[in-house]
Amino acid sequence: MRRVLIVDDEIETVRMLALALELFGFEPMEALSGAEALRQIENRVPDAVVLDLMMPDMDGLQVIRRIRADPKSAALPIIVVTAMVDRDAEEGCRQAGAAHFLRKPVKIEDLASLLQSATGG
Repeated sequence: MRRVLIVDDEIETVRMLALALELFGFEPMEALSGAEALRQIENRVPDAVVLDLMMPDMDGLQVIRRIRADPKSAALPIIVVTAMVDRDAEEGCRQAGAAHFLRKPVKIEDLASLLQSATGG
């Protein structure tokens, strides 16, 4: 089963995405902050990351850069999911190494399809 780390500071969003992705055959991991996400990746590298951009402790862009800087997780597929409608933010995420950028509200079928492609499933 492919493990997907869901990172968002809103627990309701994390739980909703986790439940939905389970239906598509993914094993969700949950993190409520960028720091928690990095700790989890250090302990157990997932197959992909679904990452919110706007979080209080460390924004998604910082998380992407830290993931890419670690050889253990540098190739990890990252899908940014955010309510931001800023083209500069999208471009910044892509330059930092995000594979995809989706705007909330996300269609779970679209997210699952991207994750299946990204994880070879």
